[in-house]
Formats: sequence, structure tokens, C-alpha cells
Amino acid sequence: MTDEMYCDPDDNAIDLVEIEFQDGTLYFKDHLESDDFRKLEGPKNAILRNLNNQVLMKKSGMDIAVLEDMTDCEIQANAPQTTFIMQAYKETVPNGLAIAILVRSKNQIYSLSCQNKELQFKEGAAPNHIASTTSDFIFYQKKVIGHEKMQFESSLYPGYFLACEKEQQGYFKLVLKEGCEEADKFMMFIVQYC
Repeated sequence: MTDEMYCDPDDNAIDLVEIEFQDGTLYFKDHLESDDFRKLEGPKNAILRNLNNQVLMKKSGMDIAVLEDMTDCEIQANAPQTTFIMQAYKETVPNGLAIAILVRSKNQIYSLSCQNKELQFKEGAAPNHIASTTSDFIFYQKKVIGHEKMQFESSLYPGYFLACEKEQQGYFKLVLKEGCEEADKFMMFIVQYC
């Protein structure tokens, strides 16, 4: 397993179900799973960086994330707001590695959410079970072909990805951005598991 990739083939497998034909009708012998997401054991901690090597950080007292230039000492000094919890989910409709992105700040857990195509951190952990094929908490972690980088696509808004965007104040903010055919460097991230 590399430092940049977290994927267990068993977690992304499709479960096959026994079937039988009776009088021209197809019957399933086992219970069918509903289309949903179920939390897997063992979340992974990670530092997320953009291609400019800026570190993703939840702003204290705010529900946004920004990307800042930081040394390793500054990353540690700003922990846990620079250490993100990558919680994997097993899904019944495979579309990549389904994850929720969480962060701890002042003894509280916050989950990254996208609603109305806007990102914000919501207080509380992501749910153990999501009875749907989409969720504002779930992003698909996908390896960028030809790069050792990752993209995170929203399950709620297919074709929209986490991206960094420069604000008028000069800092980079984490946003949800519609993707395009070519690889957009603002939608690529380095995932460093720790």
C-alpha cells in the first residue's frame, strides 16, 4: 500500500447473489442489499495538499477549509485542524472509494458536507449508515490517471469535485467545482496518510 492510496479490494467488491429460475421467473435466493453506504472499520488520518503543496486546514471557529503554505512544524502545531479523518464506506453501487472527510477541532468532530453545491463543515460525525446512493457527506476518492494524485467527486452532485479556489483576500479556499475532460490541477490533491 502506498502513502497516497487507501483502497481495500474487498471493500469495493460486488457481492453476488444466488438465483434460480422457476416456471420462467427469476428468483433471488438470498436477501438483496438496498442501495446504500455502510461505514467500514478503521478510518485513516491524512494530510491533504494541493499541487502547490499548500495544506488543507479547517479554519478555527468557521465552517470552511482553506489551503495555506505550512512547514511540517506548522502542520503539527495546527493539528488536529490539519489532520483529516478519511472514513471509508462500503457501497452497493460501486463508483470509486466512497469516503467521508472529517476533522477534529476543539474536542468536536466536524464532517465535510456539500449542499446546494456549497461546502461546509457540519458538527458531528458522519452517519454509520446512509440509506441512499447519494449523500452530502460522501465523496468518491479517485486516482487521477497519469498522476500520483487524487480527486474527490461529490456523490450528491456527480461531475462536481473538491477544488481549491483563490479568494479576493489572497487565500485559497476549498470549494466544489464542476469538472471537465482534462485534468484540472485545482481539483487534484496529494493524500499523505499518517
